[in-house]
Amino acid sequence: MKRIVLIQPHEGVYNKVLKPWIPLSLLSTVVKLDAEGWPISIIDQRVNADWSQDLVALLSQQPVCVGITSMTGSQILGGLKAARIVKQYSKVPVVWGGVHSSIFPTLTLKDDLVDIVVRGEGEVTFYELVKRLQEGHSLDGLQGVWFKRDGQIVENPERDFINMDDFPDVPYHLVNLNDYLHQFFGQRRVLEVESSRGCPYACAFCYNPLYGKRKWRALGAENVIGRIQTLVDRNKVRCFHFIDDGFFIDKDRVRQIMEGIVHRGLEIKLGFQGARIDTLRKMSDEDMNSLCRAGGTFLQFGVESGSPRILQLINKQIEVGEVIELNRRLARFPSLIPYYNFMCGFPTETREDLFMTTSLAWQLLAENRQAMISPFHHYKPYPGTPLAKIATDENYITGKSLEEWGHFDWTEGIKHERDKSSLRLLKNVEMVSIFADRKMESQSDSRLWAFLGSLYRPIARLRLRHNIYSFMPEGRLLRH
Repeated sequence: MKRIVLIQPHEGVYNKVLKPWIPLSLLSTVVKLDAEGWPISIIDQRVNADWSQDLVALLSQQPVCVGITSMTGSQILGGLKAARIVKQYSKVPVVWGGVHSSIFPTLTLKDDLVDIVVRGEGEVTFYELVKRLQEGHSLDGLQGVWFKRDGQIVENPERDFINMDDFPDVPYHLVNLNDYLHQFFGQRRVLEVESSRGCPYACAFCYNPLYGKRKWRALGAENVIGRIQTLVDRNKVRCFHFIDDGFFIDKDRVRQIMEGIVHRGLEIKLGFQGARIDTLRKMSDEDMNSLCRAGGTFLQFGVESGSPRILQLINKQIEVGEVIELNRRLARFPSLIPYYNFMCGFPTETREDLFMTTSLAWQLLAENRQAMISPFHHYKPYPGTPLAKIATDENYITGKSLEEWGHFDWTEGIKHERDKSSLRLLKNVEMVSIFADRKMESQSDSRLWAFLGSLYRPIARLRLRHNIYSFMPEGRLLRH
């Protein structure tokens, strides 16, 4: 068996502030290959300063292929750097996977540095691809794979989604866990885990309906509990962050998981990335107490806007009053930290709409001492999403090549041709939202950022509470 090399690209500014999460997408992709004993090397640019030298050394072994994963944005640039090295030192095929190439396979394959694209989940597709490459067989008909032949793109059929219970747990042993155990939601040594995939909802700004086809799939409750037990026993991990987009969709499954954790006596802490306002509102107090007993600590909600008009525009299917009501209810469970995601700069959004959102954010912080808010991320149109269709070309940027998409900065969504005062307002709101609560202290492993956050927080809270963003001399310094 030849070696398989996988690349986790750098993430730009985030790696300067936050310790990286474990590369779950890569580990999941090779779960079948690892089970069969294939030699696998994962190069993570985020934690390996000598990654390029290590890649060159591995290329001398003539691996089957080099796989690169990437979300849309700065990860693409890191992936392209790795692909250039592969092309310079070998004839090994470069395989691109992840969300971006799955949604934009044609544009990805047009780049000279990309030979093959794996669309969607990789557990079966990448496994079969490696087998064919190893044996020198044609890629024709291989579901989920697009490739180039004589400069022409060959499109194979899509592959159905997997049944998550059919596969063993991801091979955590392929990486050094200590590189990824990080501080989050006030806990140390937190590790990301996945128990479900997909989201049945259809938010108009989100890529997920394009990628996941609104199909939600999940591990069975016993499987989830067993995998957590293994990480506790083998790796002494006791804080878990579920990166599911919809962990709470199946209430019976949630109840079984929480009761199973309590029954096994696992003294752990749990955080959840994918929580919806409408879903949690349906949980009884008994279910909330069960969640707390099992170690539930952190709940991340997508609110996005405090403007009823904008909420309707983006098809969020929640109301502002429901957000306020749930936040007040969660205040009765002091062990739970609700974290509310917000965005700004939506198409047609007015200054009044924006200030409705900032006012809602302040109200949530004021009425629940445990609550936190996300930075106010700038909206950017993702082609193919309903909201992108009404975003005007003069105000929004979209990439025309793979490298251009690498400059798709989630915090710089609007062209500078737009009214400069509006752009400045959005940037100032974003900066204030970063420091208005305890995010830096509870999420960043950097003592410097935690210290700066604590110093600036009183000023940030004053600005958020009274919507004072017109004169911010500290903005340039903090951005620098």
